[in-house]
Amino acid sequence: MQANEVARHGVVTEPHVRPYPDPLRVRAGERLFPDQGKKTEIAGWTWCADSHGRAGWVPQAWIRPDRRGWAIIRDYDAIELTVDEGEEVDVLLAEAGFLWATTADGRAGWVPDDHVRLDET
Repeated sequence: MQANEVARHGVVTEPHVRPYPDPLRVRAGERLFPDQGKKTEIAGWTWCADSHGRAGWVPQAWIRPDRRGWAIIRDYDAIELTVDEGEEVDVLLAEAGFLWATTADGRAGWVPDDHVRLDET
């Protein structure tokens, strides 16, 4: 499953607080080291570390095995967005239960999709 580009407006229905202060950030083609032992109740995500030891949840659809191990197929930032109920966001991507969104003040990150009501128009 690829990330779905949605380009829609939404309103936060439930607050969300970023759980990690220093999230994983990688560029397409970088090596990743999945930890199959770390589990989440949200399907479609795998805990991975980069070559420097920084780790975070990565969409499974964005990693691929290759002859040297695992690599990410596109640029990725694991930052989650801290938002308050009623805050308006622009949503650009949907992936495995999360939305990549930006706020009016320019902050960007992942928010659980059940925390955002997308406008119908």
